Amino acid sequence: MKTKFSKLATVLAICALMVCLCACDEWFNKGSEPTSHPIAEPGKLQVHFIDVGQGDAILIDLGTTEVLIDAGEKSPGVTDYIEDYVDGHLEVVVATHPHADHIGGLIEVLDEFHVDNVWFNGDEATSKTYTDFMTAANGEGTQVHEARRGDSIVTGTLTFNVLHPVDPLFDNTNGNSIVLMLHYGTIDFLFTGDAETDAEASMISAGVLSDIDILKVGHHCSRTASSPAFLNIIRPEVAVYMAALGNTYGHPHAESLAALQSIGATIYGTDTLGTIVISTDGTSYTIQTEK
Repeated sequence: MKTKFSKLATVLAICALMVCLCACDEWFNKGSEPTSHPIAEPGKLQVHFIDVGQGDAILIDLGTTEVLIDAGEKSPGVTDYIEDYVDGHLEVVVATHPHADHIGGLIEVLDEFHVDNVWFNGDEATSKTYTDFMTAANGEGTQVHEARRGDSIVTGTLTFNVLHPVDPLFDNTNGNSIVLMLHYGTIDFLFTGDAETDAEASMISAGVLSDIDILKVGHHCSRTASSPAFLNIIRPEVAVYMAALGNTYGHPHAESLAALQSIGATIYGTDTLGTIVISTDGTSYTIQTEK
């Protein structure tokens, strides 16, 4: 009888140990589950060119500091994507200009996240999308700023230099897009919104442009942007355009692709590659694509 109880106790002990080991294994492996969103290593800057179809949405992430430039249309939006990266507050949102394919998705972002600062260009529109965006931007606790050439957007250890627009604003809405330069170590990024050749000429005349590494191509790689004079000054190693596959505008236009190729830029597009993520430690960079 004593032997039977001893064997039973041994079996129960083994079962209990196995349950414990399974529970521990599940707990330890929670943090190592594969994710479709690349996470930056400490000290590395990540720039996410988020595929939102025919629109722009760019997340800059460095540690606990996040900056969002545009967010595409209201649908599909970007909140599901950026929530993996935003630590607490979203420090800065930049609305480059008031077209729906840039600010539509920002309405939900402003509703879902505590945004510390919103920068826009002051160019007004009559659309409901613009009205809803401004209502959300002027919500409790958010500071709203108008960007002009010479301004700096400073958050954490990041400084974005505003190269455009100027006063007075142009008659062309795209031409009033906020254009930002970001230096991270020796790696330079230029974010152009939908800036077209008139904005490019203004920046050339002002002498605010310089050689860069990464270009967010203006206006979805339309022929109305990326003039030879502009590209010959900035000479990017990498050019990223953002557009929907098979869009009705015909973006990217062949003329702009040829202009980028002529200066030796390696071209990436969200239409064929999906979301594009560039990671840098300030001396070199890597590029990861969704497709």
